[in-house]
Amino acid sequence: MLNSVIAGLTSGGGYALLGLCVVLTYRLVAVVNFAMTAVGAMGAFVMVTLTDEGLNVWLALLIGAATAALLSGVFGAALVRWFAGHREGTKAAVTVALYVALTALGLRLFGGNTTGARQFPNPFDDPVFTVGGVVVPQSVLVSLAFAVLITLGVGLMLTRTRLGLKLQALSERPGTAEVVGIPAPRLAVGVWAGVGAITMLVIVLVAPRLGSDFGALAGLISTALAVAMVGAFRNLPLTLAGGLIVGCLEGMSSSLDSIQKYQGVVPFLVILVLLWWRSRREVWDTAHSR
Repeated sequence: MLNSVIAGLTSGGGYALLGLCVVLTYRLVAVVNFAMTAVGAMGAFVMVTLTDEGLNVWLALLIGAATAALLSGVFGAALVRWFAGHREGTKAAVTVALYVALTALGLRLFGGNTTGARQFPNPFDDPVFTVGGVVVPQSVLVSLAFAVLITLGVGLMLTRTRLGLKLQALSERPGTAEVVGIPAPRLAVGVWAGVGAITMLVIVLVAPRLGSDFGALAGLISTALAVAMVGAFRNLPLTLAGGLIVGCLEGMSSSLDSIQKYQGVVPFLVILVLLWWRSRREVWDTAHSR
């Protein structure tokens, strides 16, 4: 069981990072980005294709991150240009369409789960220490440290820096922000590009454990959304905790033979429970406000 929990923490750090990317996109540009992991997977497969051709892994990583940033920035520019005045549901629907199109393109270019599995580099597989006979690899510490760094860094940036105040103004009142001189379109595209690059790095980090074919990696958006829901799409520390919880739940379920085959259902159960709990709380609050 302990071994499964440790393995779950490895996945949980990656889930937390993906959830944080969802929350950042929503908080800063008011869009639930369903295409996020498909964009990250596209950049990751560009990278691994280049390494298969003999390119240096760090240069390939840089090109893959730039590809994901460019692709995500183009999507962001399109949404800013043509859907800026639309409701959040419309923007989310556009990203769903982009997810479907990118997934189809990725499967066409890189193959499915039987023909398109790739060997991703895993530079953080060396053991760090042992807990109760369970070896803890570097990937656990790297993913957790990366998640904590983003949580603290973004929180400080949004509350303590001028750029953070501009980004919050962009999210809450984009029209007013542009009127007072804040370059709203450029900031929005910058947010999209930055999230695309971060997502690609996270996909590369978790790919050796969670799947090495395009469909599996693009499909991580369901887990990312479940984690983001734990933080109500706004709270960064809760989102971090949600990623670790989902990862540990998956790890524990993998150690139980009776439910091992259903461990992929965990993100959907998290979403259903949270939706039920929040709707129940709203009904309760409404009843007591009368």
